[in-house]
Amino acid sequence: MSLQAHSTYTLRPDVADVLRATIYGLPGKLRYRQLDAAEKCARIPSTRWLLLEKSGRLLGNAALLERSSEMAGQTTSTAYVRYLSIPTGRQSTHSRATEPKRHNHIRDLLAQELATSPHASKVQPRVLFAYVEADNLPSQQLCASFGLKNYRQLRTHISSRFFTQSHPRFRPLRETEKPFLLEQLQTQYQHYHFFYPDELFSHGNYYVITNENDEPLLGCLVFRCDWEIVEMPGVGGWLIKHLFPKLPLLRRLFPKDKLSFAAIEGLWCPPAQQHLLDALFESCSQQLGLHVCMFWDDFDSEIGKKVEKNVKKGLVGNLNETVKADILMKTWHSSEALEEALHSQPVYVSAHDLT
Repeated sequence: MSLQAHSTYTLRPDVADVLRATIYGLPGKLRYRQLDAAEKCARIPSTRWLLLEKSGRLLGNAALLERSSEMAGQTTSTAYVRYLSIPTGRQSTHSRATEPKRHNHIRDLLAQELATSPHASKVQPRVLFAYVEADNLPSQQLCASFGLKNYRQLRTHISSRFFTQSHPRFRPLRETEKPFLLEQLQTQYQHYHFFYPDELFSHGNYYVITNENDEPLLGCLVFRCDWEIVEMPGVGGWLIKHLFPKLPLLRRLFPKDKLSFAAIEGLWCPPAQQHLLDALFESCSQQLGLHVCMFWDDFDSEIGKKVEKNVKKGLVGNLNETVKADILMKTWHSSEALEEALHSQPVYVSAHDLT
């Protein structure tokens, strides 16, 4: 039976197993598994799974998070592509010599599915995008084979601390405050692409720091991430994996074979409140019982510049170089105005999508 590519909006158990087993990163660098990847994707009902099978056996898969938003004055269909996986080992009977040919089949068939829009009955602009680390050449080449090109860059902000305490006016956002908060976020991110406020509160819990009258001043959404560390090279990697987990203070930041951190997004910060950003990040870490938090942004993001200036990096942040990733895109039925906007305006980076 020949290879068959199809799509479904149902997360199948075998695909979930592949997601949990997939190792991210490059040999010789940090490599890890995202232990809750399948659960995160299941939170977005618009996720379309692209599956490649032969004789009922899964050979490849990818996820498309399909949404719609206004860009350059037009309603635009967007799709974020991630979790492109080609299982090997027990799930494949192919030899190493035939792997390139097999990968070409998978690439070509998945590329056809990637180009298929769920809005085919109505012609409208469509943007496919992905985040790929700048030095991950295999993924860069694979995305290039699908026709994705580099439009922008994002960066990672890491903050850590041995001891955490919560700001005295730190609390959860109340249900009655959500309309106000969404209005503030939509105003703050009105010139950003790929911001989908309707999904925000399904990802985690939103917290704010208030003034003396208990009115929100700034806030963010936060949720826990757990990664299993598979490889961490070099002397530093050996220390982090084998020595630091045994030392009283350092093991708070470096538990054995695991990286647990608070992922932050939906950050709302008026200019006059940026001095409270460090307290907000620390309070979120304390709330989750964690000592490391991460935030991602477009290199031209004004919010990211505030984080860079006001949030302390701590030991983990200072030990790690800034991780950069390219924001790759492919467009259909695009206009000159849309292309200009995609190149010139910042992107909202969803921590939920990225992790």
